[in-house]
Amino acid sequence: MRRHELVSPSCCLSGLVLLLLLALSARAQRQAQTDPSEVAALNAIFSRWGLRASTAWNISGEPCSGAAIDDTTDIDNDPNFNPAIKCDCSYNASTICHITRLKVYRLDVVGQIPAELQNLTYLTNLNLAQNYLTGSLPTFIEKLTQLQYLHLGTNALTGVLPRELGNLENLISLAISANKFVGPLPEVVENLTKLEQLYIDSCGLSGELPSTFSNLKKLMILWASDNDFTGKIPDYIGNLSNLTDLRLHGNNFDGPIPASFSNLVNMTNLRIGDLTGEVSSLAFVANMTLLKTLVLRNSRISDNLASADFSKFVNLNYLSLYVLIDAGT
Repeated sequence: MRRHELVSPSCCLSGLVLLLLLALSARAQRQAQTDPSEVAALNAIFSRWGLRASTAWNISGEPCSGAAIDDTTDIDNDPNFNPAIKCDCSYNASTICHITRLKVYRLDVVGQIPAELQNLTYLTNLNLAQNYLTGSLPTFIEKLTQLQYLHLGTNALTGVLPRELGNLENLISLAISANKFVGPLPEVVENLTKLEQLYIDSCGLSGELPSTFSNLKKLMILWASDNDFTGKIPDYIGNLSNLTDLRLHGNNFDGPIPASFSNLVNMTNLRIGDLTGEVSSLAFVANMTLLKTLVLRNSRISDNLASADFSKFVNLNYLSLYVLIDAGT
């Protein structure tokens, strides 16, 4: 009778280890890779702007690697990661990475916004602030529908704001301050109902604030100072009850300051000034007891300081009432 050979436990264990190593090797070979169209777009953008990808995240030519997929790396606050990207590699059973964030901040980049940017359709955060970007804000911006944060402040962008901006319905923060735009704020801002922060100060806009602006119920910060806005300060702003920081000075608004502003009880920073026309009452600030900064320069206030009991404003650390009281002259 033929004897059966016994297989030792150590041999079985070695076999299992080998299979595991082979599986891990196969997995490594299938490591998630950046969408090729996005790689091409990123390379073209960097080439136009004379930038080089950092080896901290572009390891061996693979953009979505290293710090780009490391959740512990904060590219917003770490100057060592600039330019930088972040990626989401959960697509197609974790085999495909898409670029979700692009930061090119304060790098003296010169030129227009490249057309290749429209191919980065998975972007949720785009920060191109404090460069020397010129030309208009391209209409293809509407293709970046997943954007939540769009920061283009302190550049030299020109032209009118495209209506296509209204298609970015997921925007939480829009910053276009310190540019050279012309014309009014487009009425399509009514579509940006998720907006919490809007920075449009010193950007060249003019005309009246559109009535559709009243749809921005989640707005917490509105900087609209130092433009050429005209007409009366809209009454509906007083219904944007989440506002904490409002800056309207340096425009050509007509008074009065709407009485509805008394609804803005969450306000911590209020700056209004340079009003013409009808006089205003100071009573609207009476319930703004959370104020830290209050600036009402040249606001044609008709009553005296007793209209607001400033003893309740325990957080107030900056108060400017320059030429506050209107004497009827």
